[in-house]
Amino acid sequence: MDLVSSVISVILFAVFVPGVVFKLPSGGSRATVLLTHAVLFAVATGAVMTLYWAGREHFGNFGATCPNGYRMTENEGCVAVGQATYAPGSPSEKTA
Repeated sequence: MDLVSSVISVILFAVFVPGVVFKLPSGGSRATVLLTHAVLFAVATGAVMTLYWAGREHFGNFGATCPNGYRMTENEGCVAVGQATYAPGSPSEKTA
């Protein structure tokens, strides 16, 4: 979890505290209001974090290449191959 996702979680939590921004259902008991807000918070947080992390997945951990001993897969992930994929000191190592 990074700082941005922590801030997003705090903001969503504050928004879904009953009575801060809204209160659903307006005439319900305390337990009903808390349960409704808890479910809405869970759904909203799940949706927002899914969108946030999906946007961040387009950036690889290693840049345009994989580290030595790994190869790029079709979904742009790096998989270990069990041996060096390029010689130490080669131009590929400097771009990784």
